[in-house]
Formats: sequence, structure tokens, C-alpha cells
Amino acid sequence: MKHLLAVVVVSIVSLLGGGACNKPSADDCEKAIRNMQQLLGTGDAISTADLQGEIRRCQGGSNREAVACAAKATNPDELKACAFMAPKKSAP
Repeated sequence: MKHLLAVVVVSIVSLLGGGACNKPSADDCEKAIRNMQQLLGTGDAISTADLQGEIRRCQGGSNREAVACAAKATNPDELKACAFMAPKKSAP
């Protein structure tokens, strides 16, 4: 499960770019990641150090809208609908 969470977060970071003005706060990223953990049943699968790394990746590669959507999701389908979980697009 920890691997699944890491893959999801890396996909988020890889897909989402945007300017610095649309970057989420550390608190918002933590809320989104913890909500994702709860919805995916991986709540105890990540250490504090790993969580901090995921928060930094979220801040560096996500936008506010995707993070807010992931934080508010109430089930895995809603979470999947957020750009927060979109797969990385391959280059042409």
C-alpha cells in the first residue's frame, strides 16, 4: 500500500506543474495526502519522514485546485476524479 501511495503522489507531481502562484500550502498538501491515505486504506503505511517528502513533492508539483479536490474527496471515485491522481502523460 505504501508503494501505491508513493506511485500516486509521484504521478501527481509529474503531471501537475503550473506557476508558483498556484502552489498549495504544506498544510493543504498534508490534508490531501492524509485524506488519500484514509480513502485508499493506507493510513499507517507511511512514516513521518516519508510524509514530509510527499508534502514537499505535492507542493512542488501540484496546484491548489487539485489538492483542494483531493482533500475534500469522500470516496475513491471522487479522489480519482481529481487531477491529483491523474496519470503522467507521455511525451509525443
